[in-house]
Amino acid sequence: MRLRTRREYQRMAHGIKRYIGQWIIVDIRPNRKTYSQLGITVTRRFGKAHARNRFKRLVREAFRLSHQQYFHPYALVVKPRTLAHQAGMSDIHSELRHFVQQADSHFMQASG
Repeated sequence: MRLRTRREYQRMAHGIKRYIGQWIIVDIRPNRKTYSQLGITVTRRFGKAHARNRFKRLVREAFRLSHQQYFHPYALVVKPRTLAHQAGMSDIHSELRHFVQQADSHFMQASG
């Protein structure tokens, strides 16, 4: 359920909707598969390895808890904002759910 290859990430450059929040930036596009996929991009600028790994753990857990409730399957790429160091699990989870709900309404309006 992850985006892994360079090609999968490159596909995310077309047809996306970007949402910028207090903790995270999320690029979302409809997925042709029957399930949602998650990609996480955290550069060294964010911090040392333990900080990057903590962020990735939080995002993966937030995705795991909510991906079955998504109305449509999506491909998501999540990036941290500067304040993400201070974010807790509930902060990231609520922001991710909020952005997916916004994407549901956006893509529903665009398709019909």
